[in-house]
Amino acid sequence: MLALLTMRSKKERNITAAIRVGVVAGILSALVKSGVETLIPPRTFSTPPPPVVLLEKLGVNVDVLTYDWMGYSINWGGNGVHIMFSMVIAVIYCVVVEFLPRANILHGIVFGVGVSVFAHGLVVPLLGLSGWLWSAGPQALISEFVGTAFWIWTIEAVRRDLRDRLSLNRT
Repeated sequence: MLALLTMRSKKERNITAAIRVGVVAGILSALVKSGVETLIPPRTFSTPPPPVVLLEKLGVNVDVLTYDWMGYSINWGGNGVHIMFSMVIAVIYCVVVEFLPRANILHGIVFGVGVSVFAHGLVVPLLGLSGWLWSAGPQALISEFVGTAFWIWTIEAVRRDLRDRLSLNRT
């Protein structure tokens, strides 16, 4: 247990690189999560995604935040919230790993599942953006946890590659 709490020395940390990497990793991983949700959707077709519900609760007319692409109507507002959430969590993750390198256990999947349970199991339902995670049924849970695993794995893969590249170019 103590090995998990071993901190990286201050000299070895590169917080600026972690933040930059987190932004890039957050964007890429959001696209990965969206792709997984296309293959195994986390909700019924008639259930609006939590980012769209959030925008509506904030008084934003989500119907005008769309563009058409090859016959599909794409809600860039909801996708934008989804990408921003991913970027924020990716930056937090990358900074945490700068301090506690073992936070990336199982390629970050433990961290990602924790975030998913906290966000979709507590925050999202308490804000009235969606129902309780455990009442969503097995298909929704499978989608959520498989999508989360690919999402955080992508963040960790990008973090490992770009952090090393940016840290080598440190001045």
